[in-house]
Amino acid sequence: MQAALRCVAGGDWEGTSLQTVRQRAGVSNGSLFHHFRTRQDLTAAVIAAALEEHQRVLLEELSADAASGVAGVVRRHLRWVHDNQAVARLLLSAAPDVLRSSMSEPVLEANRRFFEAVAEWLREHGWQTRPELGVVLALWIGPAQEYSRQWLAAPGKPAPTTAADDLALGAWTALAPLLHQAGNGENTATEGARQ
Repeated sequence: MQAALRCVAGGDWEGTSLQTVRQRAGVSNGSLFHHFRTRQDLTAAVIAAALEEHQRVLLEELSADAASGVAGVVRRHLRWVHDNQAVARLLLSAAPDVLRSSMSEPVLEANRRFFEAVAEWLREHGWQTRPELGVVLALWIGPAQEYSRQWLAAPGKPAPTTAADDLALGAWTALAPLLHQAGNGENTATEGARQ
């Protein structure tokens, strides 16, 4: 896995053969194929590892304060993309159905737990399950994901973190009406989103 992740970080995962990964790992053919029978199996494992790390760092941003949590997730997502460009490109370029079809049952279960934890955090902060979670997530992280895709496709653009404050404020502006803190005044919400 570590060798495969190093290959992904090198930027040419599509052109990387199993033989290259095996040589980088310093293992025999039998050892590699014991764990990963096909390149698709190895790709699925790489995606699972990246997704697990990404979700872990996002969950760490969910603080007790709604505005800080919403903004923190956006900022952390952008920082993660910047720090993990090749893996982020792999995750953000895959269609959701293709991504899901490449996941094993344990990875799908971990993914479900991640979204359950996010939904629980939202409920604790006043979300009444309307609009549905998918819509809330699209409002929250969708613009940052799209900005990340554009940045990854156009080398030389300023780092995605340069847009973090604006994207965090946009996410908070979209989510504030759905959460408890919406009634606490615009200045409080704006300050929390800008922190």
